[in-house]
Amino acid sequence: MGLPQELALALLEEIPEGIAVLDSGEARWPVVFVNRSFERLRGEPREALLQLDLAGLLRHAEDPVALDELQALMARGETVTVRSRAEHAGGGPRLAEIRFQPLRDATGTVRHYVSYHHALPPDAPPPPEARPVQRDDRLTGLCHAEYFRDLYRRDFSIASREGRLLTLFVVDVDCLGIYNETFGMQAGDSLIRRIARALHSALRRGSDLVARLEGGRFVALATGMTPEQAQRHGETLAARVRELHVHHPRSRVARFVTVSVGVAHCTPGPGMSSAVLVDAALQALEQARQDGCNRVALRDANG
Repeated sequence: MGLPQELALALLEEIPEGIAVLDSGEARWPVVFVNRSFERLRGEPREALLQLDLAGLLRHAEDPVALDELQALMARGETVTVRSRAEHAGGGPRLAEIRFQPLRDATGTVRHYVSYHHALPPDAPPPPEARPVQRDDRLTGLCHAEYFRDLYRRDFSIASREGRLLTLFVVDVDCLGIYNETFGMQAGDSLIRRIARALHSALRRGSDLVARLEGGRFVALATGMTPEQAQRHGETLAARVRELHVHHPRSRVARFVTVSVGVAHCTPGPGMSSAVLVDAALQALEQARQDGCNRVALRDANG
């Protein structure tokens, strides 16, 4: 059962990063929702911000992505990242990174776009690539693996500086090769899309990142979870897939499609490599698979 609308809106209001939601079904792509963090970032009242559209959000964009090109990319359901130096009503321009990400319904159709606005220091270095366009994974609509890696490195650095807890989930579909042999690659792709939607629905906070790495392997990053919460979220991810009740007659694990989940958590310290958390999550996944699959294993990357 989904969250009541009032509770969902209340949770969006408490997310620390600025969020604006655009209606992709309207010609101007108008803004239909903003949270309090976005009001603080822009220094304007909500009533004024709800008069903005896509062009208004990008009025001071610094990246070489034309509005018509951006709309074309978003019309195809792709994820795009740009930088904007928006005028702040409380005093001068503020540099922000804006990630536009599609919101899909149960059929996979893009109905809205959510824009995540991250305030940057005035002396922030330029993006590592000349064109900061980041694409979705075309099969699932989740983050592209390379885009996820970029965001992961950024969030790891922030967590190290601010002492935040990070949790990394690696999810692997059990016996996917046998499923593809039995039903064909097209059925396998359909299964991966269904699992992607199930995983995305289980991690719906604005700060959560979910991506498909390759094949039937997914990865998700969350902040602020205790080890107990991380374990429960791992169990929830596995349960969401089981609840799909996709028949798998040749699975060595169960009658239905299942996943194994590796979970690792840490509070990054000075000089700690971002690879440490990744390695711990992969080790946890291997432990879950060795224990018989359809399981969740947890590791502390801090040792």
